[in-house]
Amino acid sequence: MDKVRVAMVGCGGFQRYRVGNLLQVKEAEIVALVDPSEDQINMMKEQRPQTADAPTFDDHRKMLEEVKPDAIMIATPHTQHVTQILDGLEAGVHVCCEKPLVTSVEDAHRVIAARDKAGKIGMVSYQRHFQAEFRYIREKIQSGEAGPVQFIAALQGQNWLRGTKGTWRQEHALSGGGQLNDSGSHLIDIILWVTGQSVDTVSAYADNFGTEVDINSSLAIRFKSGALGTFSVVGNGFGWHEDVTIFCENTVFYVRENKLTFVDRKDNKLRAENLGGGGTPDKNFIHSILGKEACESPLECGLEVIRLTEAAWQSAYDLNGGAAKVTG
Repeated sequence: MDKVRVAMVGCGGFQRYRVGNLLQVKEAEIVALVDPSEDQINMMKEQRPQTADAPTFDDHRKMLEEVKPDAIMIATPHTQHVTQILDGLEAGVHVCCEKPLVTSVEDAHRVIAARDKAGKIGMVSYQRHFQAEFRYIREKIQSGEAGPVQFIAALQGQNWLRGTKGTWRQEHALSGGGQLNDSGSHLIDIILWVTGQSVDTVSAYADNFGTEVDINSSLAIRFKSGALGTFSVVGNGFGWHEDVTIFCENTVFYVRENKLTFVDRKDNKLRAENLGGGGTPDKNFIHSILGKEACESPLECGLEVIRLTEAAWQSAYDLNGGAAKVTG
């Protein structure tokens, strides 16, 4: 296989950005566009004229039957992911899905089982896996140089409540959840991926601000290793801000505005600059299909995120802040 024939399922704003990345991968060929909105398809063709000749569909099943692509890339409302992933794998195609992978632990296990049965690449598009600063921290923790993880503090804030007003993201039937499962999904994933930690219990509170979904969330976490953590996801903020601090026995890592500083046991404070590595999930997806690279964000990453998220929802809404065991 010299080319991977890719169909785009969903043609909204993020997918148009993703096509820009995909067009830089010489082994990728876009062979179909799928979206129930003709306006979204037209905007894709206007903004990405390289897709102008691709056949268009309003139903992904019809596209799979007629085009028979090698792979699909999904960027649609969250609760639609599971059906589109399963249909793609059943049709024998590789699948890359935008976050969150799915909106329940049960569905995460379903798509993983389907991937294994199909023998195809299944990927969730967590682009932070390819950011140099996070890859650096992961390497230092995995090698043992940083020492065991002891405490994690993470804060994310943005203008999500006002920015998504009137869109499907605040409709629970389409989104499956709010800020915690949307932008917060990136925060949860990168911390779990970088540290290799698995969550044992979570105590959470959430404020919906009168909407159908969570807007602000406060999580207190105990990891199976014994490490502790706090995750704060604020959807009623202003602009965008994120802080991640990872305290290890030998090193503390501070990520502020995508810049990494770390402090060692001798109180040496160092700024990590000009770090190597990087790339995009789009390139990694294509190259993993071709056997050139390992898939660096497999479906199991999506499972770990929804395991924590689902337990946080249970704690916040069913247990009124009581500790929920992370299961599944």
